[in-house]
Amino acid sequence: MVGSLAEALVASVARRHGLSHAALNALAVIEGSGAPMAAGAVGATMHITSGTMTSVLDTLERNGYIERLTDPDDRRRVLVEVTPEAQAVLDRLLPEVAQTTTTVMAELDDKELNNFLGTLARVRDAIAAVPEDLGPPAPRRTPRNLKRS
Repeated sequence: MVGSLAEALVASVARRHGLSHAALNALAVIEGSGAPMAAGAVGATMHITSGTMTSVLDTLERNGYIERLTDPDDRRRVLVEVTPEAQAVLDRLLPEVAQTTTTVMAELDDKELNNFLGTLARVRDAIAAVPEDLGPPAPRRTPRNLKRS
């Protein structure tokens, strides 16, 4: 639930600048790469399907925020690059996201913040340690009040 609220907060900032949350993430990923990036790699980084990525990139291109380029090393690959217009939007939008995040996190005192960051680090480490093959899962316990026909 907290993750959904945080996403909604960032999405509201993005909408004020005419972007969807996915479009903001795509622009941040592309700009953050520091060079033109394969369209498929953008989607993989964002953990979204190629169809959804294509739709996001189509919208960004229509709005003048990205350019699609042919990869000079492999003409079958499409690269994407942010435009100066996108950089101008990010220059306005990302400080707002940072300000919003800072405002939220200011509600925690130093001890709470350190505990929170420590917990996140432990969760990160636990995720990294999950083996690829966990074996068979336990059967699902169907809720008692669920009626199936």
